[in-house]
Amino acid sequence: MVGEDRRPDREADGGFIAADLVWIGAWLGLASGLIEVGIVTVEHVTVHPIMELSRDYVWLTPLAGLLLVGTPALVLAAIGHRWRLALRIGLFLALTLAVLALLLLIPRLADVACLVLALGIATRLLVWIVRRPATTRRLVRRTLPGLALLVLLLGTGVRGRRALETRRGLAALPPPPAEAINVLLITLDTVRAASLSLYGHERSTTPNLERYAARGAVFEHAFSAAPWTLPSHASLLTGRWPHELSASYGMPLDDSSGTLAELLRDRGYETVGFVANMRYCGYESGLDRGFLRYDDYDVSLGRLLESSALARAVFDNFRLRRLVRDDQHLGRKSADELNEEVFEWLADRPADRPFFAFLNYFDAHEPYLPPAPFDTRFGDGRAEGRLSPLHHWLWDPAVRHAELTPEEIREERFAYEGAIAYLDDRIDRLLARLEELGEADRTLVVITADHGEEFGEHGVFEHGYSLYRPSIEVPLVIVLPGSVPADARYAEPVSLRDVPATIGDLLGIAGGGGLPGRSLAAAWEESRGGAAPTPIVSELDYASGQPDWFPVSRGDMRSLIDEGAHYIRSGDGREELYDLADDPWETRDLAPGPAAGPSPRLASLRARLEQALGHESRARGAATRPGGSEP
Repeated sequence: MVGEDRRPDREADGGFIAADLVWIGAWLGLASGLIEVGIVTVEHVTVHPIMELSRDYVWLTPLAGLLLVGTPALVLAAIGHRWRLALRIGLFLALTLAVLALLLLIPRLADVACLVLALGIATRLLVWIVRRPATTRRLVRRTLPGLALLVLLLGTGVRGRRALETRRGLAALPPPPAEAINVLLITLDTVRAASLSLYGHERSTTPNLERYAARGAVFEHAFSAAPWTLPSHASLLTGRWPHELSASYGMPLDDSSGTLAELLRDRGYETVGFVANMRYCGYESGLDRGFLRYDDYDVSLGRLLESSALARAVFDNFRLRRLVRDDQHLGRKSADELNEEVFEWLADRPADRPFFAFLNYFDAHEPYLPPAPFDTRFGDGRAEGRLSPLHHWLWDPAVRHAELTPEEIREERFAYEGAIAYLDDRIDRLLARLEELGEADRTLVVITADHGEEFGEHGVFEHGYSLYRPSIEVPLVIVLPGSVPADARYAEPVSLRDVPATIGDLLGIAGGGGLPGRSLAAAWEESRGGAAPTPIVSELDYASGQPDWFPVSRGDMRSLIDEGAHYIRSGDGREELYDLADDPWETRDLAPGPAAGPSPRLASLRARLEQALGHESRARGAATRPGGSEP
């Protein structure tokens, strides 16, 4: 080996050639990625069950390391044939990137501090390696094939296990009921009813949905059980109130409550989920329980990069986003991509078995970046291109919660409505595919949203910070030819909590299959005495890390829709009361001050809320919504 180091094509200082730099770069990329996998796995299992991790992170992360560390090494190795100093620079850069990727995993250590430490550690490692070229070369070339094989085994194991579980699940299904119909449940993440032309909005945001809704029933006042994704979806799939469930910030839905997917799977349905909200609808959320197939994270270049802490630190940097004027996230799944997943599944699925398909679209979630031509459907587009002032208002430490101008708010609303119009178009394509396949007339379709969105009507933006009407009033359309009346609209307020029982009822499952709640079919079946008198309750748990002027910062919030009014109770005991008919945007609080004492109406609604909540049987500690990172 000593003689090899003295060959004339080697640099005297260090004894390395270009091929050595390529091998070392690849080794550092894979090794640092595998170490990152180990650290993240321990954290995921012991501390944070919801980390927005793809199931494939165990092999994507080292591949991302190979790409991010190995590529610069490869480039500088090519240059090193003519400029020998490039080999030393390439080795130093590879060491710096590999060390930095691991330092970025340390909580509360600033990125700048990580970079300074990485430079110092890389300097020391470079000296050690240059002094021991033979030892380094021997270590790298002997162990690199093993690292590559380990990544290959991890990848094939994860992908193979999922495919095997799906096949076994399908094979174990019992025979379905005769003449069973399909179920398609669609949630439009973050879509409020007030911004849909289906509900009277002045701009034509949902022309296709309006035409489709004429085939069935539209509920004019539907309310979600929570103003953010996980507890709302958990309620939608179990029929239980959020306080009865474990689902909260950082806490997934546990297995103590049955789900709609489990009910239908056990009745012989092929149960599949296709979701685009990775953090709060992905497999970590627990919402995948009962689904034989659950497509959340895809395998793409964006997902590959997002699996690496180093790439996230670069691409999620707000300074970089402001520089390139683009707030799009790595790995975000569009409606087109989600539709393609569904279309591929529909083409390959067994035709002799009914399905329950749950689809979650994420395009209307901030930073509201619909593709052309929808980005300019309701205006000229943002002045800053694809840079969202609202997104930076929420998360950018440099401008967080700075006042937005009326023009910026207007641009954000137009971008949001453009995203809704994009969704309207893509869902129309999905429903058209069902028609082409001959499945439309035998499919129960439910279209709704998990929660709404606020645009400063009460001082806050986005969602999950209050229980005001824009955050919880959502669309609800139910279509089933022959069972649900066409061109019907119902004004009685309803809760999404009743959707599972409604689906069970329309499928003819006795007692809704044991899922709690009441069937909304009572709205059109006169024999049941009209709409079901279920309470309309919404809940929001206290989340630390937010400004004290956010309503949720005062503690757990609860609200009740009843008697034509909206009653809101904050964690500090403050009560608000709004008349829904006369004041739909809730600008006039009718609750009397403490000195005046409660009015009869307020006292009645307070009592009804307490009755509806009962005792909050599952005590949960104070949740923490990330104060400095995006959801």
